[in-house]
Amino acid sequence: MKLVLATLATATSLAFASGAWAQAAASAPAPSSAAMSAKAQKADKRLEERIKDLHTQLQITPQQEPLWGKVADTMRSNAQTMRGLYEARMSKVDSFTAVDDLKSYGDLAQAHADSVKNLESAFEPLYAALSDTQKKAADVAFRNGAGKPHSMGKGKSKHAAPADPASDTYKGN
Repeated sequence: MKLVLATLATATSLAFASGAWAQAAASAPAPSSAAMSAKAQKADKRLEERIKDLHTQLQITPQQEPLWGKVADTMRSNAQTMRGLYEARMSKVDSFTAVDDLKSYGDLAQAHADSVKNLESAFEPLYAALSDTQKKAADVAFRNGAGKPHSMGKGKSKHAAPADPASDTYKGN
């Protein structure tokens, strides 16, 4: 069980784009609302695909659906929370002082930690209800990246922020 929880924590760890917090390109503009909305729609689609893929990999039975539904809902809620914080950050980042930047980063990090705990709480009862075969599939799925984070983007941006890995939010695609 500890391995699965450790894997779950890894699967929901923060993703950074090549030290993006430390690097700043002064000329890079903040993403527009339209761009963030388009990214949010893509992230929502990836999230739903990830939920469907995990459902298939874990071979969730009809009896396990209520527990699975809580996991999926938690993944969606975590993604929404992280997206809200990210969008709030992006709307003000160009006027941030160093202290504002640290506070915003701390808020994102705390929200991420809360998301990990929320997902752990939702996943643990499901894991307990899985058959041995399903548990092995869950262990392998998480170990091999079923829920692991992805980089925020293809390039470096002074505006990059941690993504909610469960949703792959703001992957930069």
